[in-house]
Amino acid sequence: MTHLPAKRTFLIRLSDEADPESGLYRGRVEHLQSGETTRFQSERKLKEFLTTILLDQLRQEQSELNIKCP
Repeated sequence: MTHLPAKRTFLIRLSDEADPESGLYRGRVEHLQSGETTRFQSERKLKEFLTTILLDQLRQEQSELNIKCP
């Protein structure tokens, strides 16, 4: 089984109005490690939030590697 790092854990809560079958995504998402949250009204906004968090983490990890390895 693939390792599932805690730093990539998100809680996604879909509203009663959400209907993925018809492409309607509404709710709230939280990145559990940082506590950052956002409400979303579309699949695109949900993906944007996830992408932003994950890319920020990647940049931070790369920066930390550059500091440790001159």
